[in-house]
Amino acid sequence: MVTVTQAGTTSCSTTVVRGLDRQLIAQMNRLVSGALVDFSSPKIRLGQAVWPFLQPAAKRALDRAVANRGQTLIVNSAYRTIAQQLLLFQQAQANRCGITIAAEPGKSNHQSGLALDIEDHAGWRPFLEAQGWKWLGASDPVHFDFKGAGVRDIRSTAILAFQQLWNQNNPNDRIAEDGQWGPNTAARLGKSPASGFANGPTLDTPIASGGSVELGDRLLQLTRPLLEGDDVRQVQQALVRNGFQSTVDGFFGPKTEEAVKAFQQQKQLQPVDGIVGPATLAALGLSSS
Repeated sequence: MVTVTQAGTTSCSTTVVRGLDRQLIAQMNRLVSGALVDFSSPKIRLGQAVWPFLQPAAKRALDRAVANRGQTLIVNSAYRTIAQQLLLFQQAQANRCGITIAAEPGKSNHQSGLALDIEDHAGWRPFLEAQGWKWLGASDPVHFDFKGAGVRDIRSTAILAFQQLWNQNNPNDRIAEDGQWGPNTAARLGKSPASGFANGPTLDTPIASGGSVELGDRLLQLTRPLLEGDDVRQVQQALVRNGFQSTVDGFFGPKTEEAVKAFQQQKQLQPVDGIVGPATLAALGLSSS
């Protein structure tokens, strides 16, 4: 059995806890019916590690914004389970995977079911704000939080869902079911199977969306957490073909950013900012989808 903590030391992707994630989300919806609903649609494309879940009121507001703009929305982060958040928190503690700061599980706004990180934030901002979404600001320009009516704080519910799953599967090592994050809950989550428990509910319906992001759908740049996907891998492979040192792992980390800047400088592209947009893609010999 690979535990959550072990999985986090071998990969920078939060997809390594996908099995446990499915149980955590399903258990939350057992505790509070409809706490999280699937917002995926043909007009929304998802980053590789994204769970397309929001609280119902936030989902309805997002649907209206997408319908009003009439364009495809690229989502790089939405609901984040406490297992995913623990990975990011541990990576920040160990200074791994380019993560330097991350909230403890239960404290991130991405566990509220009310948060999104998106592509083309400037273009989407007026449409989202008109539906009750608030732009966080220049400090985190891709981030929006839903501030409309009809929502609740479900972060303690996420912790309680895990505590119940743990106790159901470990009757001889029970922990308090109080919805509070503390050392006992943290230790048990770290020891939990990344693929999920033997007993417990799970999401049994496939996630139907507009598909995963493709090359050219989004700007590729250094973010926290790291952007990941086949589009990143294609850029890394092109950098290597052009003689630049870059890891080829599908994660846009600091080394990839350095390689992009060096490539931009050699090709006299402006600005030299380490961001892969249409001009850099074209110079790399890559065409957008």
